[in-house]
Amino acid sequence: MRKYCLLLFVAICLFGCNNDKTEYVSITGNIKGLGDDTIYVYGVDEFFNFMDTIYVKDDKFSYTIQADTVNQITLLLNNRQTYPVFFDKKDKITIEGDTSHLETPIIMGNPTNEKLTAFLQELEGIEEISNKKLEEKVDSFIHKNQTSPISVYLLDTYFVKKAQPDYARIKQLIEVMSGELRDRPYMEKLMEFVEQAEKAEPEKVIPSFNLLDINNKKVSYTTLDSKYILIHFWASWDDKSRQANAELRKINRIYTKKEKRRIKKKDDKKELSIVGISLDADKNSWKQIVKKDTLTWTQVCDLSGWNSNIVKQYAVRELPANI
Repeated sequence: MRKYCLLLFVAICLFGCNNDKTEYVSITGNIKGLGDDTIYVYGVDEFFNFMDTIYVKDDKFSYTIQADTVNQITLLLNNRQTYPVFFDKKDKITIEGDTSHLETPIIMGNPTNEKLTAFLQELEGIEEISNKKLEEKVDSFIHKNQTSPISVYLLDTYFVKKAQPDYARIKQLIEVMSGELRDRPYMEKLMEFVEQAEKAEPEKVIPSFNLLDINNKKVSYTTLDSKYILIHFWASWDDKSRQANAELRKINRIYTKKEKRRIKKKDDKKELSIVGISLDADKNSWKQIVKKDTLTWTQVCDLSGWNSNIVKQYAVRELPANI
């Protein structure tokens, strides 16, 4: 009797294991001109703290990710272009593109990706479209697709990441979306961002921070005893950031000379402190660019990329950014 009970128990366990099989999504891509490169993967919603890398060989790459429901990741290509990829369990996603026009990839494999691809191609096909007309088209799409995760992506891309976001309009568009979308972790983060952004407006007290610099020494807002503080968000993989750093070198040289005169005169406070906060996830890449580009002012980084808490505190949505 015990023997039969044991066999029955084993059979039940095996049956349970077989029904709890992990599901995976496959992503394959061919980006002409990408060569041998690295793609960075960032998670959204339940995958918010997820980070990974994909290695590209001869323009081609493949990747698998575990999935048990609809979700999204963001791919960072060529150190500048981001691709949203929506997926569900067992999906087989394909990505085709060209480095000469990275802005319009063809992402297929499910209706959500295909709908976004078609909409972006429609926008690309409109010659000399004004920013106002572009926003009107995106606004219309969101109103017509209130339950689609694409609407969240478009809201973030075309309204939140603007140089001067219209927070009232952002709130209105969020209200248009279904309750299911608004309840997603990313949307909750977005609402937090809007609130933080309003707090970070001019004349308001900026949030404190405590990060390690390139020499592993702690740097905080309170240790920067200066009349003025410039906080510069950047990343080694962002071309615009490096251009901005070139301009900051000129500013830094001017204030370095002033600082020498201040020390001679024994004035109380330094006039300007510049702090570079990097969104790099790779320490070596960060340190190499700091050295190569001669960034002699204070440089800090927590190696968390876009998932860094300080990014949320300062409501940073694009690079470079100055506070």
